[in-house]
Formats: sequence, C-alpha cells, structure tokens
Amino acid sequence: MIKRIGWGTLVGALMISLGLPWVFVLQGLPFNLPTPTAQLWHYPGIASALRDSLVVGLVASCISLFIASIIIGRDATHGKPKTNDVGLTFAAPHLAFAIAFLWLFTPFGWFDRVLPFALPWFEQQSLVTLITILVFKETPFLVVLGRQQLAQLPYRQWILQGRSVGTSAQRSWWLIVFPAWLKAMRLVLIAVAIYTVSVVDVAQVTGPLNPPLLAPLVVNWQLQFDPLSQQLAEQGTWLLMGLAGMMALWVIAQELVLRCLMSARVGRVVAQSYEAAVALATSIIRRASLIALLGVSTAACIALIALTFARGWFYPSVLPLEWSIASWSAHNDLLLQRLGTTLSIGLVVAVLATMAITALREWQRHHRYEINDAWLLAALFVPQLSLVVAWLHSDWSQWFSNDTASVVMAHFWFSFAYGYLIYAPAERAVPQTHLTLGRSLGFGYWRSWWWFKRPLLTGALAHCLLVTLLVSVAQYVPTLLLGAGRTPTLTTELVALSSGGEWQLPAMFATALWLLALVSLVLTQIISKEPEL
Repeated sequence: MIKRIGWGTLVGALMISLGLPWVFVLQGLPFNLPTPTAQLWHYPGIASALRDSLVVGLVASCISLFIASIIIGRDATHGKPKTNDVGLTFAAPHLAFAIAFLWLFTPFGWFDRVLPFALPWFEQQSLVTLITILVFKETPFLVVLGRQQLAQLPYRQWILQGRSVGTSAQRSWWLIVFPAWLKAMRLVLIAVAIYTVSVVDVAQVTGPLNPPLLAPLVVNWQLQFDPLSQQLAEQGTWLLMGLAGMMALWVIAQELVLRCLMSARVGRVVAQSYEAAVALATSIIRRASLIALLGVSTAACIALIALTFARGWFYPSVLPLEWSIASWSAHNDLLLQRLGTTLSIGLVVAVLATMAITALREWQRHHRYEINDAWLLAALFVPQLSLVVAWLHSDWSQWFSNDTASVVMAHFWFSFAYGYLIYAPAERAVPQTHLTLGRSLGFGYWRSWWWFKRPLLTGALAHCLLVTLLVSVAQYVPTLLLGAGRTPTLTTELVALSSGGEWQLPAMFATALWLLALVSLVLTQIISKEPEL
C-alpha cells in the first residue's frame, strides 16, 4: 500500500500533519503582549507566581540532571546497566504518583501516622512538594533517554583511552564522556526544563495556591469568559513563553559552564584520597536515589490500591476500619467510561504516532537525508499551554469540528515528539545492511523492512508505542481546553476530583491510570524480549 502511495505523498501528508498545528499557532497567537503598562502586572501575586514558577523549573531540572548524571556515570564505568531499575517510576503517570505521594508524605498522611516524628517539609500544596514530585518523575525520564544517548557515543573507547594514561574510569567519565553526553542531551534537557516551568495538572494538585504558579493561573483565566480574564490569559501566554525561553537559555548556559569546568580539570593531578571520596559519594548518591525511586514508587502504588478498598481510614489510624469493594461497585460505571475513552484515544494516537515516526525515519534513511531533530521536536520547546491557547484563538475548531478528533490530533502532535525521542536514537544505531539484503533478494522496501530490519527494532518500536500511549493518557491541557469538557478522560477526571477533600475516589482513578501504565509496561517488556527500561 505504501509503495503504491509513494514516498512523496506519504511523507508530504505526514509533514503537513506536523506543520499544520504551527500554522494555527501563528494564526491564533494573541498579540496582546505583557508590556510594562499591561493589566497583567496589576494582578495580585503575579510577581510571586513568576518567581515560584522559575524556582520550580530551575531546581527540579537541575536536581534531576544531577541524579541522572550519576546513574548514567555508573552505567558508563561499570559495563551494561541494570535496565529495569527505573521502569516502575518511569511508567507511573505524573498525576497518579502525585496523589499517592500526598497521601503518604503530607501532614495527616500515612507516614505521619506511623513515624514517631513529623515530616514538616511536605505540605499538602507547596513548592517543596511539587519540586520533589517532579524530581521523582523527571529523573527516570532523563535516565531512560540518557542511556539511549550514551549508547550512541563511543564512551567505552574514551574511558579506555583515559585509563591508558592513568586516569580512573570515574574521572574519565566526568572529564571526557560527560561533556559529550551533556551536549547530546541538550534537546531533552530543554524539553524537561520547559515542562517543569509550565506544568499545569501536577501544579494544580500539589503546587501552591495563594498565589498559584503561572501556568495554572493562565488556565484559570482561560476558563473564564469575561474580557479581563481573557486579556490576562493572552498576556500570561506570552509570559509563559518568556519563562520557557529563559529555561532554554539556562540549559545551554549550564552546559557551557559544566563543559568548561570539566575541560579546565583535564590534565590536573588529583590526590587519590580525594578521588576515592568523590567515588564513594557518587556511589552513595546513586544507590540512595535508586532505592528512593523504587521504594517510593512501590509504596505509592500499594498505597493507591489500599486506599481504593479502605473504609473509615481516619487519622491517626494506621489501618482502616474495614476493607470493602463497595467504592468500586458504586463508581465502576463512571470509571469504565473514562477508562474506555482514555484507552481508545491513547491506542489510536500511539499506533498513528509510531507509524508516522517509523515512516519518517525510513524516508530519511532511504534518501540519506537527516532532518534536524530540533524541527521535529519543536512541540516540546514551547509551553504546551501557550500552544493550546493559540489554537483556541485560531481556525483549529473549524478544521477539527469534532471534539474527539480535535483531542486526538493534539495528542498525536505531542506524542509524536516524545516517541521520536525514544525511537530515533535506536533506529540510527541499526545498519541498513539487513534491509539491503532483503531488497537484493527481490523483496520490496517495506517487505524487506518487515522481515529483515523490524526484528532488530522490536524493542524500540515497543517502547515507542509505550511512550506515545503514556503521553496521550497523561494529556490534561489539550483534553480539557480543546475537548471543551466533552471528552473527559481519567486524567481530566482525576484533576477535578483532586480539588476536593476526599481521598478514595481520586485514588480509584489514579489506580486505574497507574495500572494501565503498568500493564502497558509489562506488555512492552514481553514484546521487546530484552528490556530497556
């Protein structure tokens, strides 16, 4: 079928589907700039919202990079990594993990009942709580993507070269491999930094409220229809893009500074005691981080499931008065409806995005022409909220008049970028010799790909499907605003339920989200044969 359609038509349609949303962005981006005299600056608490948003973005992204660098460093210096060590946390939906974290660690939570001392750092909604949750979620993401980027570098030869001149493997990692790895991770780090500074759903549930961060504030303005709120939303959109630009510059500056620091230390003689102390410290940090990731994720998953069956779990009781399935029986219809909507949209998006990514990569390899990754990942370099607000002011709704089609298109666009991050490095590492062999035997291009090249990419394709599905399932802002509330999913329902004081119903939806992700992860591991997460 693809052969009959032709490369030009196929890739042309794909590039139109990727470029059309940008046309709507340019058309609908409001030119109501936050000038010094703008109404935005008179809004109470806007300075605090800006400051707190920057603090969250800077601190969360820096700590995540620090921990991920230490874990990747161990992979580089000790052979093949333990590829399943962050899988549980990586697959956990942000919102589900956040709900469980709040139940476990905040005042009147479960650990507050068990431990003889309080945990005063984690308030129900605070900067510390939000930053901690983002670190727990973004660190595994950086580890998974970092391992893929590391595999594209000749790091073993570099470390051997360093050791041949008397430099330890640990020091060779930091001085030789780390700068190159950091450069390869630049686009990923920019995407993470922009996400942390503009996150909406997790910030609404766990972030400060008085005032909230800038991104939730813009969503609240957008959902109100009076002229002043719409004006504030338009100006806030530009302000959010300004914060994203600052985070991108921060990532680039951080990279340059770290690379200069590492270059300046090359050739210096270091005492063995100092080097041993650094190695011990990094080993402790790595072990503690992995234990924390696995331990907290496991406890969070168990806590969510326990909450759904608990009745009468009042403070300070460690266990509930009784266990019951009454809550599941009372709300199973609503839960199944939301699960069906979430899964159907997610599967359609995952299949379409994976097929599109595969076709685009094969076109590039076939024509020996590499499109710069930055163009294909551009959706990750602009705050998602800013893009959606621009679409709302454009002709988007005329092209996608059906709410479900509008949501699917938005999910596809964002899922494509994340899926490409996962699939492209793995595909680049596979030579074309097997495909060429198939064609020499008289098979067509895609038949050769299926029988000769696809088996080498089974793991990459499975993980691309997994990531695109998880991204679609986790989408909140596009589903809420473009769906106009008529395409409710598990994620949108969970955010709405979390605004109240009840724990059990949000826990049910969070459990369904997490179990959906876990089942997807297990199936991915089975299909890929050799786990990579």
